[in-house]
Amino acid sequence: MGKVVAWVSRHPPLRAQVEYIKRKLGNDINIVQISKTFTDVKDVYESVISIGADVAVVVLPLSMILHLVSNYKDVIWLMAEMEPVHDNCKGVNCPFFDPDTDVILPGVTIRHLRFKKFYRVKDIRIVKEDW
Repeated sequence: MGKVVAWVSRHPPLRAQVEYIKRKLGNDINIVQISKTFTDVKDVYESVISIGADVAVVVLPLSMILHLVSNYKDVIWLMAEMEPVHDNCKGVNCPFFDPDTDVILPGVTIRHLRFKKFYRVKDIRIVKEDW
């Protein structure tokens, strides 16, 4: 069995995302999806480590990712760049939809997003001021 990559998301990876990871890490990888409600950031980290991963793609709130990259430096934390294609498309029947690279997010307006690349998250700064 090859390198284990944790996929921390409720949605499985797109084909283009799997191929991108393979180009970076080689074909001998095992992507393991972790889809659950976490109690806290430590729970995320322990879930990633428990499957033997030292690389994790995370789809989480920025505040959680901030704590992960600040406190658990033995894991490579990755985020996907998803570019908006257009709003209010007709879901997967949209003529511009590519199932290998795209996701449709329902909501008040339907959002059509396309995977561009992964970034390694090394730091996140949240700058606050009184309001």
